[in-house]
Amino acid sequence: MAKQVTIQDVAAEAGVSLQTVSRVINGKPDVAEETRKRVWQVARRLGYRPSSIARSLVLRRTYTLGLITCPINDQFRAEVITGAEREARARGYVFVLAITDGNPDDVPLMYNLMMERQVDGLLLFAPSVSPQESLAFELPVVSLAYRLESERAINVDVDNVDGAYQAVHYLTGLGHRRVGIVAGPAGWHAATDRTEGARRALAEVGQPLDNSYIEVAGDWTLEAGYSAARALLARHADCTALFCHSDWIALGAYRALRELGQRIPEDVSVVGYDDLPICDYVSPPLASVRQPRAALGELLAQLLVGAVERGMSARQDVLVRAEFVPRGSIAPAPSP
Repeated sequence: MAKQVTIQDVAAEAGVSLQTVSRVINGKPDVAEETRKRVWQVARRLGYRPSSIARSLVLRRTYTLGLITCPINDQFRAEVITGAEREARARGYVFVLAITDGNPDDVPLMYNLMMERQVDGLLLFAPSVSPQESLAFELPVVSLAYRLESERAINVDVDNVDGAYQAVHYLTGLGHRRVGIVAGPAGWHAATDRTEGARRALAEVGQPLDNSYIEVAGDWTLEAGYSAARALLARHADCTALFCHSDWIALGAYRALRELGQRIPEDVSVVGYDDLPICDYVSPPLASVRQPRAALGELLAQLLVGAVERGMSARQDVLVRAEFVPRGSIAPAPSP
């Protein structure tokens, strides 16, 4: 029978004291981050398993976190969640997952189910048309792209206004003035913010954004991008650039442009949003706005675990900067 790994074995292998290992395992805050991660890495490698029941009874904590999200069917969401899970695990926590189909009524129901399972904190990653601002949270909560007014909420979002501004500012610097917007679905805060950022960049060069140059896609998919781009280009064949609210929408626009005999970027420049890996593998490579997906997930977990271990969370609103990445799908505006 294999010898049971003890806390002494972990301390010896990690080169730290028993007290340090105990503080890491019990989630005490006064341990250097590098040391904390090393202790957990050694503990996992050796197969050490602290008694979660005993630890929960002593600390009145379950070391579980709730996660409410939409279906994990896109790379952005998958990488954010992977980053959050990895960071939480490094800190000794695990996530319990609940998936909503986007119905705002799901959130209160799932929150109550999480409370019944005695999670220590909640990560909410379910963008909604109607956030449940009246929901009274009784535990620390971190929300991504879903603004809550609770005094206990930590709201995190990518600065979509600035991200869109960067992209369209780059286009106007290349001489583009007739910029069409293939927008994300109605009711999404990200779509509203990205349109606003584009509007600001165009206003700087004296070009008001006419609403007829905006076509709202039905969702964030290739098919919706294709249909929306076709509708926009039917109204405004004079567009010299398209700013698309997601990379998938942009790739749908690629097809629409090619069916119309328009060359990318010689006739029409195209910009996406998210900077998914596929951007480097299409022809021409797609310029896009990069969101720090995995790092964003890690930040969410850090904020949530920090709030849990402080015993409370105070209201915070955190904006994470996006970065425009130019590639071969953009070029100077063609001569009239």
